[in-house]
Amino acid sequence: MQILFLIVFLLEGFSVIAGIYYLRRSPNDIDNKLLTYFLFLTVSVEIVGFIPAIIHNHEALHHLKDTVWYTNFWLYNPYLIVSYAAYVVYFRMSLENKTFRKILSYLLIIFIVSSSFYLIFSDVFFVSYSTFNLFMGLALLFLAISFYYYELLQDEKLLEIKKSVKFYVSVAFLLFNLISMPLWIYFEFYNNTLSPEFVSLYQLVFQIANMLLYSTYIFAFIYCAQTKQFPALNQNKSAL
Repeated sequence: MQILFLIVFLLEGFSVIAGIYYLRRSPNDIDNKLLTYFLFLTVSVEIVGFIPAIIHNHEALHHLKDTVWYTNFWLYNPYLIVSYAAYVVYFRMSLENKTFRKILSYLLIIFIVSSSFYLIFSDVFFVSYSTFNLFMGLALLFLAISFYYYELLQDEKLLEIKKSVKFYVSVAFLLFNLISMPLWIYFEFYNNTLSPEFVSLYQLVFQIANMLLYSTYIFAFIYCAQTKQFPALNQNKSAL
């Protein structure tokens, strides 16, 4: 199982590199600059998220097993709020319909406030993923992507869809959440003590879903970058 964690971590790192590669060819793409920054944040969170595994595998650190450092729910619960908020903003940025943009803005504020309050006043923060935040975030993200698809169908941009990083991101993220959501829901009711088999299945499926997600991001950045030209090359061509 540890090899899967390593593969996912490497893919996350490569997705950041692929994003930087894409931005070199399209430096004015603010939307995907935000996505690349977020992916860098994700890698940083994952590095901190390795702390429980480090404690588990090093006997000298076993005295920390009774502390919050032996779990990472305290890290990933706030990260999930940031994650859904970042993706909603990412899809909102490309919308031209002012009503859609306002709806997403208001709902995003409600989501951030309500999710933060839920983490503060519930007992889930240190013990499990917040299913409330997961449902709210996923519902809001589905709405944002639905608005994005609606405008694609109303616009000639649909003809250029295969060159859009955002389209690949939308498909990959929807599939990832559809696969992961049932696992997150049941994770609140099962743990290593009650059902170690479920936890093993959860880790396997979740890591495979992550591999598909970040592999798609890497493909999207590299493939779509091929349709761009380096600014320096453009200047040289103009000079010629």
